[in-house]
Amino acid sequence: MLKKIKLDNYTTFTKPTEIDFSATNYKFLENENVGRNKILKGCLFVGENASGKTKILKSITLLLDLLFGNSEVDLISNKSFYTNKPTYKLEYTFIEEEKEIIYLIELSLNEIVSEKLIFDKQTILERLGNTAKFNLNDEKTFSDISNKLLFLRRIYFDTNFYGNEILNKWFEYMKKSVYINCYYRTVFNYSGTNLLVHEYLNNNTVDAINKFLEKINYNQKIEYGTETSNPNKKFFTKSNNNKKFISFNKKGTDIYIPEMFESTGNITFMELLPSFLHAINNECMIIIDEFSSGFHNELEECIIKYFFHYSKNSQLFFTSHSTNILNNTLIRPDQIYSVSFDSKKGSVLKRFSEEMPRESQNTEKMYLNGVFNGMPRYNKIFKD
Repeated sequence: MLKKIKLDNYTTFTKPTEIDFSATNYKFLENENVGRNKILKGCLFVGENASGKTKILKSITLLLDLLFGNSEVDLISNKSFYTNKPTYKLEYTFIEEEKEIIYLIELSLNEIVSEKLIFDKQTILERLGNTAKFNLNDEKTFSDISNKLLFLRRIYFDTNFYGNEILNKWFEYMKKSVYINCYYRTVFNYSGTNLLVHEYLNNNTVDAINKFLEKINYNQKIEYGTETSNPNKKFFTKSNNNKKFISFNKKGTDIYIPEMFESTGNITFMELLPSFLHAINNECMIIIDEFSSGFHNELEECIIKYFFHYSKNSQLFFTSHSTNILNNTLIRPDQIYSVSFDSKKGSVLKRFSEEMPRESQNTEKMYLNGVFNGMPRYNKIFKD
């Protein structure tokens, strides 16, 4: 599980910034929201637009893109525009089988400058420019490294860490991870498994999705095929090219509405569900940007609660503008960071738990009143 991220001169984070996902001393929601090794099962980032919330999520996907992506990663857009420093740095700390794994990387506008991998307090990989050393079973030196590709990626694909169970489990954790942008309804799974809802339903039945919908009392179910099963021919719909589509049936009716006539919220929800179920059934990260896009507040709360209850050691990292989810029955104060932008400091984080709110306190109200920072204050009084 991901324990910590450190950012330095990365996008809007001009100063060294640490984001900790370790559980603090709160006892409530401990059984549901805390995974093994006292690491939180996820974190929410809140704050005004353009404060840096998405950039935090992108710091995670940047590592995944560099390790598992099939195309060259754009390095330029990740360096801060607010400083003249030539490079930026990221550091990731994971815990796997109670062993600490720290990976550090420094990048410039167009190349990878350095890498270091520390496993169980021992440096086993170190790279500077085009030369590197790898020392797991025995030390090997390399001098032909591409400045566009991670040396860690090469070592993994060339050696599979010589069968080291813990390091391979760490890589599987990252590789099974999923990134979703709810606003654009885009889904990317790093293992290559297609989790787009149509591809998922082409390879699976609707049973898992309908079982989930029934469990949360969504009052709808779906079918998938080249035509609807409506008894009334007036509403009968059939694909012209035998292409399958999703149809929605509201409980208490016998009418199935094809997806092309459905709401944006329903379509967004369907795109999310295969990845959501995948993350519950596998140990991985699910990274969701613009989580509040198209969902009712109650549905947002239900999805979050379901994930923390049923996932074992997966982690949910997400952004949202819905303040109703800032409550202690759903998410702990140590699972929430506010993000604000300061013209002199860049993006600044504040963890809600820093203010030590009690379980009985209304964290949503405290956030709206400015206790945790990150709350925009727009002028709502206008005089001509």
